[in-house]
Amino acid sequence: MHLELPIKNRVSLRWNHALWLFIVLLSAYLQASGQVPGWRYDQALIDNGHYWLLLTGNIVHLNWAHWGLNVAGLTIGIFFFGSYGSVFHWLFVIFVAAIFVGFGLYWFNPEVMTYVGLSGVLHGLLIYGGVREIRVYPASGYVFLLILIGKLIWEILYGVVPGSEDLITGRVVTDAHLYGAIGGALATVLLGLFDQLVEVKNGQQNTEHNQ
Repeated sequence: MHLELPIKNRVSLRWNHALWLFIVLLSAYLQASGQVPGWRYDQALIDNGHYWLLLTGNIVHLNWAHWGLNVAGLTIGIFFFGSYGSVFHWLFVIFVAAIFVGFGLYWFNPEVMTYVGLSGVLHGLLIYGGVREIRVYPASGYVFLLILIGKLIWEILYGVVPGSEDLITGRVVTDAHLYGAIGGALATVLLGLFDQLVEVKNGQQNTEHNQ
């Protein structure tokens, strides 16, 4: 059994679209105003107590080509999956995925001195969206997740997807994609448990109200 959701809901405006617009505009502003160095993940500065850079590196980009590629990926994700969660749900996934990316790089990739980009968090968002897609459109949801997981496996075994570094004229840190996806998967599980608890609580309240 799965939920039925008209395809038109993919493009209907929702409150969480304000969240995506804010992310896009903020990242564009930081790029245009030259504030990337002050926001990027920087291992040396983190060692000196600038811990917020573990998170803020996800919102800035190497260049406009890098920004455009990530925004394009985010836009595709919003189109297909944006209606599947509230602002709270998406913020939670973003936060958990960003934590996994930042701390994953810091603990397991000491050779990465600086890092920028939304792609790690984006993989987490797409994991959540793909799982939610399965509840509504199982076939497309499973296909999407298989493609995404296949991409991650390719990066683990063979490294960067051919052509991606040429597009951004810089190095792609593929481990960030894996960390973000793991964070997104964990956030998906936690939100599923949270939603179940809310449903149980609401069910109990309705039962008590009807008695």
